[in-house]
Amino acid sequence: MKDDGVGRVSGIGSLISVAEDLQQLRHEAGGVSYAEIATRVTSLRADRSGRSSVAVSRSTVYDAFRPGRTRLDADLVVDIVRSLGVDDADAESWRDRCIAAKPAAPRPSSRAGTASGAEAPPVSAASVLRFDSPRAAGRRVALTVGVMIGAVLLNVAGGRVVLWLDLPLYLDMAGTAVVALALGPWYAVATAIVTQLGGVLVNESTLGLPFTPVAVVGALLWGYGVHRWRWGRSLSRFLLLSVVVAVACTIVAAPITELVYGGFSAHVAGNSLTARFRDAGLVLPIAIATANLITSLLDKLIASFVALSLASSIRRWITKDRTPSPNLPPMALFSAERPSTSLRVGVAARRAPVL
Repeated sequence: MKDDGVGRVSGIGSLISVAEDLQQLRHEAGGVSYAEIATRVTSLRADRSGRSSVAVSRSTVYDAFRPGRTRLDADLVVDIVRSLGVDDADAESWRDRCIAAKPAAPRPSSRAGTASGAEAPPVSAASVLRFDSPRAAGRRVALTVGVMIGAVLLNVAGGRVVLWLDLPLYLDMAGTAVVALALGPWYAVATAIVTQLGGVLVNESTLGLPFTPVAVVGALLWGYGVHRWRWGRSLSRFLLLSVVVAVACTIVAAPITELVYGGFSAHVAGNSLTARFRDAGLVLPIAIATANLITSLLDKLIASFVALSLASSIRRWITKDRTPSPNLPPMALFSAERPSTSLRVGVAARRAPVL
């Protein structure tokens, strides 16, 4: 065997080694669920054939990752690795591996034989293959709800700090960003809506309620940007996603500020900026949008990096991921590219993308 230069071993190996590397690739792509991989493979095949009747089931995908197989569908494996971000050239090398791979021979135990001379039972593939072990459904739901409640509290606390200190920020969407990255867009939407309702109770005012669509837009963009559009694959893309979220929130917030509040809301620092731009000669709609964009850019960058620092730990905590990766940078949670060769995770090491 030889190393193929990207952290995978090429040549003739066992089907167990192929399954192990598939699991590792899934982890490096952010722990993508089997159902999501099936959806992506179905989309790839539909695009390639032009037909919609090419659906791949979750169980079919799961079987490809299962150790102990006596054969593998090479075409399916190629589509799986492509759906996880591997380019076409490297994907074809996986086809060669599947064709050349042999069914695994039993792995000998490292322990000495018994007194009678019989060897100890071989170590099974399941005992050495590293993959996430989902918690019991009830436990997982409780943890998910707990994370969302914590995110709501973070949002409300951030909003209160801004009002107390008159900061040129909002800080009421950091928790929403955490949930979007860790759990997905619609969990984040629920978090955003509950935050707005909670703000009514905490602040004893409905002034923030009309801005609920702003929070929903941010939740959807963060969630789909990372989990569907793969804008979390590198730091540069993630920065761009943060800017897109800021601009989109401004596009939604500026008309609300003008139509509902006449251009001046309860955000004191934002009102001060708007007044300055008005004094500089800008018409009210432009002054509102400019002031909002400045504060929104800084605010969403802060929220994005707070989320990035927390989402990795939260996601592994909920899925009970046992992969030993204490040195893995947070960005690698959402990256379908190859982490640095100096970061060894599980059975393979991969290179980081150029930002």
